[in-house]
Amino acid sequence: MMAEGLAELGRPAPSRTDRAAAIEPGGRVFVCSPDEITDRILHLHGLLGHTREILQMDIGGMPQRDFLRGIELLGTKVLPQIRAATEPPAEEPSNVA
Repeated sequence: MMAEGLAELGRPAPSRTDRAAAIEPGGRVFVCSPDEITDRILHLHGLLGHTREILQMDIGGMPQRDFLRGIELLGTKVLPQIRAATEPPAEEPSNVA
């Protein structure tokens, strides 16, 4: 299906090797655990110093419950780890009167 759609656009479908490389660490597709996603984003942050990450989820054939679970994991597992690793520690209030 993907190959036919891309052919209509005049683009060749990616090879099996290219699709596999996109999923590997360092690739552009994040298909892994929340901890692995966190590690990949933090690795990119170390290289780029970026402060925003845009993630796109393809909902084409995915059941809604799986899609919603993915969003939940990003907010409850990935984001707290990213914040803990990138935000400076809060300053302690001074007791000087």
